[in-house]
Amino acid sequence: MNKIWRWLKRIMAGLLLLLLLLGGLTYTASLSARSRLVHENPPPGQLTDVGDYNMHIYCTGQGSPTVILEAGLNDFFVSWSKVQPEIARVTRVCSYDRAGLGWSEASPHPRKSDAMALELHALLAKSSIEGPYILVGHSFGGIVMRQFAQKYPEEVTGMVLVDSAHEQQVMRLPFLRDTAKEFANQFHTLSALSSLGMMALSPATIPNRGFTDEAYKQYQAVLATTSYFDGAIAESTAFYSSTLETPESIGSLPLIVLSHGLSDGTNGIADAQQSQFEQEWTRMQKELAGLSSNGKQVVAAESGHYIQLDQPELVIEAILEIARLNVGFLINS
Repeated sequence: MNKIWRWLKRIMAGLLLLLLLLGGLTYTASLSARSRLVHENPPPGQLTDVGDYNMHIYCTGQGSPTVILEAGLNDFFVSWSKVQPEIARVTRVCSYDRAGLGWSEASPHPRKSDAMALELHALLAKSSIEGPYILVGHSFGGIVMRQFAQKYPEEVTGMVLVDSAHEQQVMRLPFLRDTAKEFANQFHTLSALSSLGMMALSPATIPNRGFTDEAYKQYQAVLATTSYFDGAIAESTAFYSSTLETPESIGSLPLIVLSHGLSDGTNGIADAQQSQFEQEWTRMQKELAGLSSNGKQVVAAESGHYIQLDQPELVIEAILEIARLNVGFLINS
């Protein structure tokens, strides 16, 4: 019996050693994979110091007004990969990463839309990107753009809202908080996998949401090698735990509101709640279009929430329509 016990202990010790060896090899491989992803996919724009932390901004094209592209909740510059190159043909256009997302470092400031508008203004100033600006905001980014326009109206010449979030949507649709909690739990798990390098070992498992090939590589690199998920948790938690004020009027500022025409389940809402969500979303989109006496709404009949990926041509045309209203603007041939 003692011989059998000693034999079992040797086997168990051997298995433990093998597991430790495999774990060490996997960790070493993950570090190598992370390093390779970072080396092959550097930030395409510039990193600007905005006060003890850096933010990433990516500008292309020349001309005025300058178009500023603001991504949706937990998104970053790659969500504009089908829009920015076309706008860059006719004027200057900049996408960027909010603090804690993409290639931008985390900020010590609360993840509230008014703080983000201040951070964007500081980023533009310190990157020497002058106005006037046409502000383009998708989803939550629309709230940030409206905050920016309220704080710096003299610098803004027009706005395009791409299926923009509404300041009161969480209050009107309280079940969204439960959905946000589910996402946060998933993000905690993904954060652990990313920090251990597991995502870098198999970046192809990261879903492509309709990006261009180059943007998809950047998306994989960010999710697999940065603290993106921690930033996403902070941003989502702040938005869904707060009740924002009623959207303020933006006077006669030229405004185009693009709204989705297809229900694509992007928000992770249960089927039983989808109809209620769509009805309320439709009302809120009309309200947003009414914030300006010079506003209008366009429904993207073939798009879900990500109109800039489903029908980018509609976003491009809306931006150019606003740009044509500016004195001195000339589309390059």
